[in-house]
Amino acid sequence: MNSLDPLRYNLKTRFITRIAASLLNAWFSTCRVEIIGKKFHDRYITGHEKVVGGTWHRGAIFLVWFYGPVHPMIMFSRSKDGDLLAGFAERFGVIPVRGSSKRGGAAALAKMRSFLEKPGPFKAATVLDGPRGPARVAKKGMIVLAKQTGVPLLPIAVSAKPAIVIRSAWDRTIVPLPFSRVVVSYRKPWNIDHDLDENGVEAIRCEVEKTLNCMADELDAMTGLRP
Repeated sequence: MNSLDPLRYNLKTRFITRIAASLLNAWFSTCRVEIIGKKFHDRYITGHEKVVGGTWHRGAIFLVWFYGPVHPMIMFSRSKDGDLLAGFAERFGVIPVRGSSKRGGAAALAKMRSFLEKPGPFKAATVLDGPRGPARVAKKGMIVLAKQTGVPLLPIAVSAKPAIVIRSAWDRTIVPLPFSRVVVSYRKPWNIDHDLDENGVEAIRCEVEKTLNCMADELDAMTGLRP
């Protein structure tokens, strides 16, 4: 690899994310968004309370656009795919932090913890089954973050129809089509005790996973999506 490769890659990434952001902003702006659990949306997303959000990877493209205006800090992997998604998200107002369960996760969680400990209604989130799956199997990073900070962990699910479903992707990525119906759902958040032990964290992880899967299945049935 010559010394220009990183520069060329960064320029290419910036170009792709700029074009993709412009296109998808116009695209997603035409969608009809319905919210289930609006009291949680009003309290934790647009309201003045801190929150840690957790969702599945399949809806990440739409959700980074949808939540951009509240400027959440979101964890993205250090992979090339993560470069693109983080660059795309940043253009919508998201504050990206880089790391995953396999690489850089501890440092990323430390940055998110510092972010949430500042005065103000700050939001943090990531996809719980990322960056490479298995799909719809939760990892415990955001649970640990909620435990350490005392900030509630809010489950978030999304479905849409008509939508492109990228069936070759491990997560069956969903991209709502223009003018589609998009449903975003919330349920009651978990308040996780700071003194919870490893067995307790695992129990919450299983509960979060089950809840998110139920939410996703309910929304897919509601919209008629067959991922």
